[in-house]
Amino acid sequence: MAETEKKPKELLLLVFIHGFRGSDTTFKDFPNRLKTVSPFKNVETVIYPRYKTAGDFSLAVRNLVDWLKEQVKQRESAAETIEIVLLGHSMGGLVSGEAILEVQRRGSSALGNAALLGLVAYDTPFYSVNHRFVSTTALSHAEVLTRNINRFWPNNSTAASATARSVAAEPKQIGWTGSGASSSTVTPTTTKKSSFGWGMLAGVAGVAAAGAVAYMAKDKISSSVTDVYDHLEFVSTLMDFEGCRERVRKLAALPDVYFKCFYAQLPREDNISTDPRTFIALPPPETAHLFVPVPSNAENEIDAHTSMFHPLKNEHYYTLGLDTMSIISEMVARHRRRT
Repeated sequence: MAETEKKPKELLLLVFIHGFRGSDTTFKDFPNRLKTVSPFKNVETVIYPRYKTAGDFSLAVRNLVDWLKEQVKQRESAAETIEIVLLGHSMGGLVSGEAILEVQRRGSSALGNAALLGLVAYDTPFYSVNHRFVSTTALSHAEVLTRNINRFWPNNSTAASATARSVAAEPKQIGWTGSGASSSTVTPTTTKKSSFGWGMLAGVAGVAAAGAVAYMAKDKISSSVTDVYDHLEFVSTLMDFEGCRERVRKLAALPDVYFKCFYAQLPREDNISTDPRTFIALPPPETAHLFVPVPSNAENEIDAHTSMFHPLKNEHYYTLGLDTMSIISEMVARHRRRT
């Protein structure tokens, strides 16, 4: 009788999670690119199926964890240990980060024979959206969205337009200011649909909503007002600035999990400006080492945000792939040293 083939010791599973209004094609050929440059023989890439980036954010987190459990179960005979790395774009990085924390809360057996090694995020607004982006790019896109929404809500067109303008006109109220920002933190609006009106877009809370408005307007969507509310409910997690800080602190403090975030950075508009142009709010000094800028020559912050995985639009696409695999290799090495 032929000798039974020995089961591989490890299987590296790279899981890609799209972000706000993304899809399972968000990453284009990037997963295959990583597999090509991977130094590991037994590696598999899988795309998390398209999910609705609307409604309850915590539900999206739980769904991802449950799906990961199913993926592990399907592969439990493929290797003695399944090493999982999450790779999330935009809000997908936040969903992934919360999924890691949820797995930690559930205990070591939450994913069976799998080990969750870490997270590589791409232009994920861990500290919410950059106020400069909101105050410039978002306004033009918000006006486009307002015109679309007016078709469905004509009686409130004036209020909607005025609110969209007010969101983009108040960058000082919604900017990220690092360690001193707690004084401007507000209590997040409740996530019941009835509480989500255009008034929610104003003031400090507008940073997340304005980013969402700009993002939706870019696609020139034509959806119901209820759909817009649901999308804003999903991104409302970005309005909890203290929660944003706490999420990163918890991820960075995990001894067995490695965390890194690449973010798109555009050239300064002039020689006077001291801040780079970014979609995400930049991190405070204590976590800056976890964030890596990727130069971009895109027209604006949204285009830079959405073209990270387009080799013809992101001239640093191939470098991004190599740097990502370098980080993954470090995750794997750290895990295997411990085991």
